[in-house]
Amino acid sequence: MESTELEKWIDDYSDDLLRWAEYRVGDASLAQDMVQETFIAAFENLHQFKGDSNPKTWLSRILRNKIVDYFRSAYYRKNVFEGQSQDGDAVESQFFEKDHWKGSAFDGSSWEEEEALMDREDFRDLFQQCLQNLPSLWRDIMAAKFFSGEKGQEISQEFEISTSNYWQIIHRAKLSLKNCLQVYWKS
Repeated sequence: MESTELEKWIDDYSDDLLRWAEYRVGDASLAQDMVQETFIAAFENLHQFKGDSNPKTWLSRILRNKIVDYFRSAYYRKNVFEGQSQDGDAVESQFFEKDHWKGSAFDGSSWEEEEALMDREDFRDLFQQCLQNLPSLWRDIMAAKFFSGEKGQEISQEFEISTSNYWQIIHRAKLSLKNCLQVYWKS
């Protein structure tokens, strides 16, 4: 395989990889660094790519490993788990009290303007909280499908699950998100 093919991959897949990385780490510059590191690792290991899967799947796996490594890193643990304030702390306190949902944070359910809900910061914050409450695998699969636009078969290969398991996870994740939003959203 030639490095010119890698250049084509950069053109074809960098936007999708960047969107997915930004979603996972919540920091645009960190996501850019991770995507760049992904392509560097791909270049260094081009000989290992056999072409059995879609190149995007292979690159996504490399990026996913970089993200996992970041969350396991001492830097991340120090900044998030040792009490340094995060921008999300204020938002979290609106919805949680001692690691439990505050039922009083929302008064009712009104879905008449559902098209405009994602334009509302308070709804996006709640949606993010509901998404974070999903199991890690479910979040990653939802991100691959809805944020990166990957196809079911690619996602199944990437996460090494069967196609039926993939659809079951998507279905359960959607139901969980719907339930969370219905319970806690009041406009």
